[in-house]
Amino acid sequence: MMINYFIYSSPNAVNLENTSILIIGDSHPRRSINPKYFDNAKNISRDAEPFVITYWKLKKIFKSNVPDTIIIGFAPHNISKSNDLNFSKKPERMFKESYPFQQLNDISSVINIDYITFYQTLWKQTGFYPRRNHIILDDDFPWYINNLNNCEGVAKRNYYHNGAQLGFSQTQVNYLDSIINLTNSNKIKLIIVSSPVHSQYLNKIPFPILEKYDGLIEKYNDSHIIFDKTRESYPDSLLMDSDHLNQMGAKRFTTELIEYVKEVNH
Repeated sequence: MMINYFIYSSPNAVNLENTSILIIGDSHPRRSINPKYFDNAKNISRDAEPFVITYWKLKKIFKSNVPDTIIIGFAPHNISKSNDLNFSKKPERMFKESYPFQQLNDISSVINIDYITFYQTLWKQTGFYPRRNHIILDDDFPWYINNLNNCEGVAKRNYYHNGAQLGFSQTQVNYLDSIINLTNSNKIKLIIVSSPVHSQYLNKIPFPILEKYDGLIEKYNDSHIIFDKTRESYPDSLLMDSDHLNQMGAKRFTTELIEYVKEVNH
């Protein structure tokens, strides 16, 4: 465990040399933004990753690598309190990907954390043999079979718990602001994006969440590039499921994003 601790605590534990564009966030940017259409880009988004973990990860990355541009996924579900529940409802997955740079004590007063599972996960990941790669930065572009019949289930997972509607998470909003401040302080261009979702799923997003989301988009639009396609209709042939694009959808979305950024920069 001590050997592994020194490995993942090193400032050089993350190697993103020659990466000028970082794509970050959860499964939405992971499946909607294909890095191959950019020059020197890497998509390090992870499924179900909340802004809390994204912020911790960026702080670790910036110790040895500071990109020119960051593209971050920001959709209504990202500010739902369901993200807070990830640290107690399905914590092993969260802890497995964040233990090398976690700052759990910073959020323990506002988020319920399953510390027993955290230490079990830490032991499994570090207690048996030395590992070189502790920080997961996959650059794969996942492909899955289309399933457009899961609108109800996805909406319940993102916005409800035990039948009760969840509100927005002030913690996730605060950490999104922290990510924005971190990029500003490092003079990094920040592009905030949201990919299209199925109309049936869009209609199931609670109004208070959408209202808060729209307010934040308006706020961030004053000083950052916003590419918000949440309400844009893509044909079903470009959707993987109710709230993710498939490869063809990602090609269209990524191409539109690149063209939009070029127009804005001109």
